[in-house]
Formats: sequence, structure tokens, C-alpha cells
Amino acid sequence: MKNKKNIFFFISIIAVFLFAFQYMNSSLSGNHSPKVIHFLVNLPVCILIGIFDFLIINMVYKKLRNKDQIYIRVSVDLLLTALFAVLVGIIANFMLSVISPDKISSEYSVIKQSLPLLLWNSIIVLLIEVFFYSQRQIEAEKKIAVFEKEKIQYQYEVLKAQINPHFLFNSLNVLSSLVYEDAEKANLFAKKMSGVYRYLLLTNARTTVTLKEELAFLESYIFLESIRFENALLVDINNKADLNKQVIPVSLQLLVENAIKHNITTSAQPLTVRINIANDGITVSNHLQLRSSVDKGGVGLANLQKQYALFQKTIRISKTKTEFTVQMPFVG
Repeated sequence: MKNKKNIFFFISIIAVFLFAFQYMNSSLSGNHSPKVIHFLVNLPVCILIGIFDFLIINMVYKKLRNKDQIYIRVSVDLLLTALFAVLVGIIANFMLSVISPDKISSEYSVIKQSLPLLLWNSIIVLLIEVFFYSQRQIEAEKKIAVFEKEKIQYQYEVLKAQINPHFLFNSLNVLSSLVYEDAEKANLFAKKMSGVYRYLLLTNARTTVTLKEELAFLESYIFLESIRFENALLVDINNKADLNKQVIPVSLQLLVENAIKHNITTSAQPLTVRINIANDGITVSNHLQLRSSVDKGGVGLANLQKQYALFQKTIRISKTKTEFTVQMPFVG
């Protein structure tokens, strides 16, 4: 269907320009009423020239597709198509002279005049170049959009995968203990754990979520970790922002998980994570009581930074002797 539309549009353009040139030629010659027979005779020839112009331009583009060669490419287009148009004009003129030798000098003057034909052909060539250019731009934009989507999806999958193994292992251990100690709490723990993984599944194809959704997910995650660490973990959330603001999925959970992962969290040395949410962004901070043995690769934060970079935004990370802080802007 798309090709049919393009073909119809292509023939229409040629017909319109042919009629315009024929009208202009008639006006200049003093005859203000161009004959229909001229238009009908010239139209198939002009369509043939237009088709070959299209093929020639496409062939030249394949040879000279570099952007820096655009002026050379258009010049070659004009030269080759002009030679072909003149050749067709000569052949058509010869055939008409054989068919109607008494009329060729006057009735088919449009075909015999090379200058209007070359001018008409040049405009058609430029229009075809514009068409090709717009098609290439659309294709390039589609490729960029697909690439960006795949990139975001990949980064997001990497980001989510980080919480899966250890978190799942630790949560199942806690749950197995709770089943014998407190059946009611075990039931609530299982529901919260289910909610965490449901959130991951539901946001799988999304690049952003609302602050409200992310906080609900974080609340479930904190509940699970608070059962595991009991009074050794305190997460203080202070929200003064619009809950409809957009954030990257799992970003808040990642920062809380990082704080737990890198710091001692025991009843003797409890860990406090503070989350301050304002209209200009989110600040997550914790005091430092670093573990002696922990992976310091920083993959999670690096992935989060890449996620923000895709939205042309950055996160700010600062570290003092006593505190670690991450500031994140909203993405929408």
C-alpha cells in the first residue's frame, strides 16, 4: 500500500510539473491554451524519464553515500539524468518525425526543445533527491529510536538483575525461618516478597514509573529487609514532592540496597538511610561504616548513571569520611 501511494505521488508530481511547463511554454509562444494532446503524448515519455532518473539517483547514492559527497552526488545525478533525458528526447523526436513528418516541426515542439526538457528534468531530479533525503532521515530516526529503546531495555535488565540472586536467596532464608517462628509474619513477608517481584515484572517494559509506584515498591522492599536486619536497619523517608513525578524503576531500591551492601548493618552498629524527596529531586544518604570485604565495582551506580544519561540527566555522587550521598533528578 505504501509503495502504491509513492508511485501515485511520483506520477502525480511528474504530471503536474509537465502541465506547468507545457502551460509556461504555450504562454511564452503566444498560445495561452495548451493542447491536451501534447500533454497526453509527453506524459508517458516524462514518466519514463522520471523512472530512470529515480534509478540513476538510487544507483549514484549507493556509490556516493557519504554525507561529505552530497554536492558531488547531486552534480553526477544532474549530469547523468540530463544526458539520458536528451537521449530520450532525441529518440522520441525521431520516432515522431517518422510517424508524422509534416507535424513534427510545430505540433510536438515541447519534446524538441532541449532546454525546457532539461530544466524540467533538473527539477524532477531535485525532488527525487529531496524524497530520498526525507526517507533516509525517517529511517535513520527509526533506527536511532530502536537503538535507544534496546539500549534502555538492556540497561534496565542489567539493573534489575542485580537484585535477583542475593536478594532472593536471603529472602527465602528469612521466609523459611519465619514459617516456624511466626506464621502470620511469614504470610505477610511472602505477600511483600510477591509484591516486589510483581513490580519488577509489571515495570519490565517501562523506562519510567511514578514516584508513587516506586515508593510503594520501596516500602515492600524495606519491609523484607527490616525483617532480616530487625533494628539494625532504619530507612527514613521524607517526601515533599508530587507523587506523579517520574523516576527510573528500581532506582531508589538500588540505592538502599547499595547502602546495605557496602556498610555494616548490625544491632551494635545500626545503619540509617535517609531519603529526602523534594520537587527538584531525590537525595539518598547514609553514614559510612564500611565493610572490610565487599565488591567495590560500583556496577549498580554506573548502570544508574547510564540510565540517567539516556534522559540527558545526571546523578551526583558525593562521599566524605562520614557520609555517602547520591542526588537524583526526576526524569519527568
